[in-house]
Amino acid sequence: VFNTRRAVFADEKVREGLTYAFDFEWMNKNILGGSFKRTQSYWQNSPLGAYGNAADARELALLGDAAKTMSPELLAGTYTLPTTDGTGADRKVLKMAVDKLKEAGYSIKNGRMSDANGRQLAFEIMTQNPAQERIALAYQRSLNLIGVAMGIRSVDDGQYQARSNSFDYDMIIRSLPSSLSPGMEQLNRWNSLSRDAQGSFNYAGVANPDIDRMIEALLQARSTEDFQAAVRAYDRLLVAGHYIIPLYYIGAQWVARWKYIDRPDMTPIQGNQKQTWWDARAQ
Repeated sequence: VFNTRRAVFADEKVREGLTYAFDFEWMNKNILGGSFKRTQSYWQNSPLGAYGNAADARELALLGDAAKTMSPELLAGTYTLPTTDGTGADRKVLKMAVDKLKEAGYSIKNGRMSDANGRQLAFEIMTQNPAQERIALAYQRSLNLIGVAMGIRSVDDGQYQARSNSFDYDMIIRSLPSSLSPGMEQLNRWNSLSRDAQGSFNYAGVANPDIDRMIEALLQARSTEDFQAAVRAYDRLLVAGHYIIPLYYIGAQWVARWKYIDRPDMTPIQGNQKQTWWDARAQ
C-alpha cells in the first residue's frame, strides 16, 4: 500500500511506474511455489469486480466525468497488470516502469532514478514478519535494476500496529479482505473523511471526491443492478488510482481430508462449511 500522504507517492504516475516494477511472476515462481494468481480487482473472482466486466450505461452514468480519465481497457474490463517473463529482470516491463516514471519527471542518471534536482527516488517499506520481508526483498531486487532505492524496516507487532494507526510509514503490506456485500466499512477504508482519522483503515491516504460519490452510491443502492454497478464503478476508480500494488489470491479453497469424510455436492458461495460435512462410515 502506497501512503499517498508522503510526497514521494503523491503523483499517480510514480505509483503506477513503481507498480509495473514489481515482478509478480518471479515472486510467484521462486517464493510462492507458483500457487497463486495475480490480483487484478478489489473484488477479484466475484461478479462485483470490474475485471472481466465492461462498464455498462448504468455504470458510466455513475462515473460521469471520472470515466473520461480512465483508460479504454479499464472501462472495457480488460485492463491487467503487465506480465513479466519470470526471470526477475524483464527489460520490456522494466522499460514500462521507467517510461512511466519519466512522465513524472524522473530519469536514470549515473545509475540512480533521480528527479530534475538530482534527488534519487527513495522510500521505505515497513514489514511485520518474515513472509512480508521475502516479498519486500523481491521487490527491492527489481527496483535496484532501475535505480530506485527502497529500504526495508522490520518492526515488532506492537510497533507495526502503532505506526499503522498513525500512518507513520512510506509503504506497508496489508491484506484487504472484501465481502460480497460491501457497505459502511468502506467509509473507513477509502473515504476522504477517514484519510486523517487516526486508526482508520485508509492506509493509502485516499481523498478522492469521485470515490466518495461511489461509496455513497453503493450505500444508497436499492436494487441488485444499482448495487453491482456502483461497486464495479468503485472498483474501477480504486484500480485507476494505483493506490496499491496488487499481490495475489487463490481462486479456490484447499482442504486436506480423510477419504471417509464426505461433503455436499454443492459448495456455498462463501466457501466450504465444515459443519455440513460428515463421516460416511456412520451411514
